[in-house]
Amino acid sequence: MSDRLTGAIVEAAIRVPEDLLLRGAMAIEGAPQWSAHTQSALLNAIPAAHYREQASNVSREWSRTPHVAGASVAAAMRAAAATAVATRSEHATSLVWTGPGTEVTGLRSTRAVLSTLVANARESLVLVSFASYGVAELTSSLAAAITRGVEVVLVLETPDDPGASLDFDPTHPFEPLKEAARFYRWPLEAREAFFAATARLHAKCVIADRSSLLVTSANLTSAGINDNIELGVLIEAGPLPDRLSRHLELLIEEGALELVPALGDDH
Repeated sequence: MSDRLTGAIVEAAIRVPEDLLLRGAMAIEGAPQWSAHTQSALLNAIPAAHYREQASNVSREWSRTPHVAGASVAAAMRAAAATAVATRSEHATSLVWTGPGTEVTGLRSTRAVLSTLVANARESLVLVSFASYGVAELTSSLAAAITRGVEVVLVLETPDDPGASLDFDPTHPFEPLKEAARFYRWPLEAREAFFAATARLHAKCVIADRSSLLVTSANLTSAGINDNIELGVLIEAGPLPDRLSRHLELLIEEGALELVPALGDDH
């Protein structure tokens, strides 16, 4: 097995959840060697875009040494996935990055981490962002989470007019969720600005099931998730995810964050 193929598998294990990588391995383990059919089986094992991107890289490098058996590639994928899981459980924190890549390992992509948090949530999701647009894929994933019983809460800024009403016109990225998710805003009367003309809701984070927390510079925008240079930290153990969840709950209870009624519904 070539170093390039090994590297592609390691990169996939870093960026793709273990269960997805294992399903990809299962799809190719019976193949005698690389072929167009095998490539299709690997890519189509999981429909998620972040999986397909990494699977495509693995297939491309595999095609350079097509004689390598599918069983060997599948075994390497399983080993890499298990190692990545063990490393994450030991350290419980990961650097999360949007932007140009290098040979440095251990940086997980913002898109993959966000997709994984939403896809794996079973009870609750809290998303906080200053800006939000161009995220149709995220909106669809959140809708799917709501369908399986996940409580979804979004705390959003109105950047054109801080503290103004949060309106769900047809162009709003989360308009399809307006009747199913809970939305909160930071009303102008609750803001105190001592060193600037106005205070802004500038935090960006995602909390899943009160147990995993992504703190990031990336807004919930296509550019922030896919294209900009953005940096964050994913915390997957310890008390911090639950503590931040409780902090936001207290801000709601104390009126610092205000519920935005859905159209035709007072929640």
